Amino acid sequence: MTSAAIYARVSTARQEQEASIDSQIAALMQYVDQVGYRVADEHHFIDQGVSGARLDRPALDRLRDLAPEGAFEVVLCLSPDRLARRYVYQRLVLDELAAVGVRVIFLSQPEVPDDPHQELLLGIQGLFAEYERAVISERMRRGKLHRLKTGQLMPPQAPYGYQYRPVSEPDGGRWVVVLRQAEVVRDIFRWYTSGCTVSQIAARLNQETIPAPKGPRWYPEAVRRILCQSAYQGTAYYNRHETVWEAIGQPRRHGHGRLQFPRYRLRPPEEWIACPVPAIVSPEQWQQAQEQLQMNQRFAARNNRQNRYLLRGLLVCGICSHTLVGRTYNGQRRYYCRYGGKHRPPDVPPHSCVVVEAEIAPPVWQALTELLRQPARLVAAWRAQVGVQNDTPDETPQLKRRQRTLNQQWERLLDAFQDGLLDKAELAERKARIDQEQQRLQARLEAAARREHADQYEQRLALTCDAFAERVAAALASPSFETQQEVIRLLIDHIVVEDDAITIKHIVPAEDDPRLCRLEHEFSET
Repeated sequence: MTSAAIYARVSTARQEQEASIDSQIAALMQYVDQVGYRVADEHHFIDQGVSGARLDRPALDRLRDLAPEGAFEVVLCLSPDRLARRYVYQRLVLDELAAVGVRVIFLSQPEVPDDPHQELLLGIQGLFAEYERAVISERMRRGKLHRLKTGQLMPPQAPYGYQYRPVSEPDGGRWVVVLRQAEVVRDIFRWYTSGCTVSQIAARLNQETIPAPKGPRWYPEAVRRILCQSAYQGTAYYNRHETVWEAIGQPRRHGHGRLQFPRYRLRPPEEWIACPVPAIVSPEQWQQAQEQLQMNQRFAARNNRQNRYLLRGLLVCGICSHTLVGRTYNGQRRYYCRYGGKHRPPDVPPHSCVVVEAEIAPPVWQALTELLRQPARLVAAWRAQVGVQNDTPDETPQLKRRQRTLNQQWERLLDAFQDGLLDKAELAERKARIDQEQQRLQARLEAAARREHADQYEQRLALTCDAFAERVAAALASPSFETQQEVIRLLIDHIVVEDDAITIKHIVPAEDDPRLCRLEHEFSET
């Protein structure tokens, strides 16, 4: 049975929503059933929302990579314009597949000329030159992507803290750390994770007359860009954005006139190319900064400087899952959902989600104070989440003794083989049994180590929760607004508001949760 692959493409999100992809796949699979081809699930190559005027498409690239390996003999496509909008790109792909023995069948045009020159002569004069330019450009693009994927090349635009070493130099094509700038980056991350704001960090850098990346002064946005840069943890990403050339000439989203330049759209994370670079900060510190950035964005007061909302950013609509926003009317603070009326998504029913802060804040605070008076409940919740069992005996000594016994058995088997008492086949069979048991022992040892680590962390968590409850106990009776808001944000993830109930989703402490680290730093030290 002939093995085949199918390729389908739509250019816009609207086509995708109108099930254009599904109709293409249905037509292709119907043809497969008629002719008796075999199409594996992994040989469905689908490009959704990708223009046919470009050749760098994720699914098409995978198809072209697998074709030389003999994964399929035939490629099915609905029509030539689904393969590529530009004729030269069609010929390039067809010639490339034909060179490795893969035939292309278009359902709208079953007969494809075998001679590419005959097809080219049907075009306009000068198509040969365009064809050659496209081949060279595509080879350079794919070669660059390959070198980036294998770590042989880095993008020349290095962020602050790094310098690009040109390819012409020895060991070039890489980023090298600029020591003085790297120290500044470490200071920025240390200050931010210690509680400083980006504005305070920018002011401090200006006060210390440290040169800015661009311009004479540091600004908060420059500090924020450094905090968001993933390269500092040891991994830079290439191919994160794609150019939307079709945006040229479209009306601007804000303001008047039309766009004179293309837009840039973020690609799916699976299309990003990870490039290893020298790390400047630890992954843990970088992740802690990202969590802090997300929290600051979530709870930012933005332009509201008059009214303070205790539960800002925490209340979530139980119907559409959008965050409620605050509004003060006649001195009464309310939270409401903006997506229950005319602005609601198509799949969300009409609804009205409105709560009064004076009615919802007291029960929330009461539930939280009861939890703080019983810190053991936090530990019990964490134990249930991670599946810790306190009654599991420690079997590490027995497992290690068994490992030593197996090692001794293997040494005796080698001695017997060298003395001619065992043949090669029997030695291989006995070794396979020993290796299997060694793997099982190693897995049990790793599980025991995780349990021991969890027990140690549980003890530290219990001490932290006890110290936290003791420290804030005096302030729980008559807390200030700032104290209430700080405690609520530390221990509540979000609150689901429904018609007849509210559900408080507490934060179950985790070892890598920066909010718990902050809790330990602020309330456990004496």
